[in-house]
Amino acid sequence: MELRDKRILYKIRVEARHITDFIRDMDFDTFKQNEITKRAVAMTIANIGELVRALSDSVKTQYNDIPWAAIRQTRNVISHDYEAVNFETIWQTAFDDIPILIEKIDSIERDIGLELYGEEERAANYDEILKAIEEADEDGE
Repeated sequence: MELRDKRILYKIRVEARHITDFIRDMDFDTFKQNEITKRAVAMTIANIGELVRALSDSVKTQYNDIPWAAIRQTRNVISHDYEAVNFETIWQTAFDDIPILIEKIDSIERDIGLELYGEEERAANYDEILKAIEEADEDGE
């Protein structure tokens, strides 16, 4: 797998974890009343969609159990037709789909040998992990 794809997958996972952190201890009623969280989750989903756009077709084909096109389409709605955004759908995506995406990205990371750190270390060492990914790629790992 290309270094660029490894970095993108790592970034997707980081963004997805932000979403789970944003909605931790929330139910839908709390979410729909919290404008800051709604916007943060929507924007982070859009960020994931933008990262998906940058992934190579070979990664999307190899890991076709992830709905790459749907992720990208959701990004397009959030970015280009914000008034059409349904926050119940955003909640369902955040609550139901994002944890599954994290599991699938974790599986890919294990598959390609990038299972580097636990959650706290990932959050605290973002730049160092990206550098480690690059160094491992240079070393042929």
